[in-house]
Amino acid sequence: MSPLRTPRSTVTTRPMARRKRRRRAIVALGVTSALIAGTAYGTWRYIEENEYLLEVRCEVGVDDQTVELSPEQTHNAATLAVTAIDRGLPAGAAVDALAISMQESELQIRETEDDRDSRVLFARGVPDWSEGSDGEPVETSIEGFYSVLEDSLEAGQEDDDGEAEGDGEDSEEDEQRNWEPGLELDEVAEILERPHNPQFYPQHGTMAEAYAEALTGQQPADLTCHLSQLEAPGPDPEGVVEELAAVMPNALEIPFPEAEEDAEAEDADSEEAESEPEPILDGIVELSGSGEESEILISVPEGEDATDYQWMVAHWAVAVADTYGIQTVTSDPYQWDRSSGDWETVDDEITAESGTVTIGFEQD
Repeated sequence: MSPLRTPRSTVTTRPMARRKRRRRAIVALGVTSALIAGTAYGTWRYIEENEYLLEVRCEVGVDDQTVELSPEQTHNAATLAVTAIDRGLPAGAAVDALAISMQESELQIRETEDDRDSRVLFARGVPDWSEGSDGEPVETSIEGFYSVLEDSLEAGQEDDDGEAEGDGEDSEEDEQRNWEPGLELDEVAEILERPHNPQFYPQHGTMAEAYAEALTGQQPADLTCHLSQLEAPGPDPEGVVEELAAVMPNALEIPFPEAEEDAEAEDADSEEAESEPEPILDGIVELSGSGEESEILISVPEGEDATDYQWMVAHWAVAVADTYGIQTVTSDPYQWDRSSGDWETVDDEITAESGTVTIGFEQD
């Protein structure tokens, strides 16, 4: 038998120790990288699966059900609704505008102009028989629609004043109906001389009332939008500020500088176009940060009648979120988050001050 051999002792040299430490570090780094990659992949898969199941939409609750519109339709509905309030019209004007636009253009822009008031959200109106016109039906812009409605409202108010003073001597046959809030939509279509069959308009009444109520600030935390994160556009806070100042300057009490007299601008031969005065937003709309860290703080005056301007602005911000990459809208004591698509009560730390709306662009 072979004699038993004594086991050799292993001597660890410095190079060997360094190699072992290096191997352990590499293994640890590999495990950490795998965990990070796994977490990232899991997060990506979670977002992708949710996006796959996501039905992009905006909605307003009506009793036990919801009324849905696309983000584009909701953006246009918001423009119509806040424009009515900004012009000093009753909320009923927004209801009628939304219903008529849905019937005539499905709340989608037919023609786009630089001026938002000139955008066409309605079908061609009555023929224009004015001098020099060939009688073609005219496009009805937002400005044009509300101008006709305002003229009809004022005419009706003048008639009422005349009757109150005892001046009304017209017969019932000569009496002309004028627009006023609360009329049935088929009556509104006839009074405003809309081109479609008047009987087609009432079918959009429920949608119009629900969205107008939210977008004119008569209901808090009512309008929500469920939007894509994967296809979200980059943050555009400047675009938000520009549109906000354009669609509700009167409601937000935004001042403009007085136009300076410019002899050259008045010269008919001058080729330079007269520039529009820039709104003075200091203390009303404050933009801070840049990119995803941008934040817009809007100070909102008190509303009139049943209109809460704070919720009118907050719902408007949600309605345009898909266009401008908005991630959060905070209106005391709620916050809408793009990731969830819902309004939720928030902590005191992030709650906006009363009378303000905060718009954020940073994704959680």
